[in-house]
Amino acid sequence: MKLWKLWILVVVVVSAPWFGVVRHPQWTRVTWIPFTGEEDRPRDVAANFLLYVPFGLSLAHDRGARHGVAAAALAALAVSLPVETSQLFFRLRDPSATDLLMAVCGSAAGSLAAQAFDWRHASGAHRRAAAGERGSQ
Repeated sequence: MKLWKLWILVVVVVSAPWFGVVRHPQWTRVTWIPFTGEEDRPRDVAANFLLYVPFGLSLAHDRGARHGVAAAALAALAVSLPVETSQLFFRLRDPSATDLLMAVCGSAAGSLAAQAFDWRHASGAHRRAAAGERGSQ
């Protein structure tokens, strides 16, 4: 099983309170504009960002750096949007555009970190190979 697929399960488990379910969506609790809701405290914003960094890292690692940051951001949006939408039906959760934005940014940051690590690793291997060639001459 790919690690990023497992991370989707982690996001779902962490995101849902699993109690306080209501029958009808609570549209009045949605924060449509990022960083304007009462629940958008720095700790919550950071937690949402950090929750998706491993997702972006593992996605870039499993699928290769060629898929890029945009693919990681879109994948995070595809995971986060249903999670946020389901929160319409939980009394204790508030769906937020900030959460979506931080998911996308966190996944993109994870993808960038994976690509930077791959680039450093590849350039280091290239330098070692070039040094080995010079040493054998």
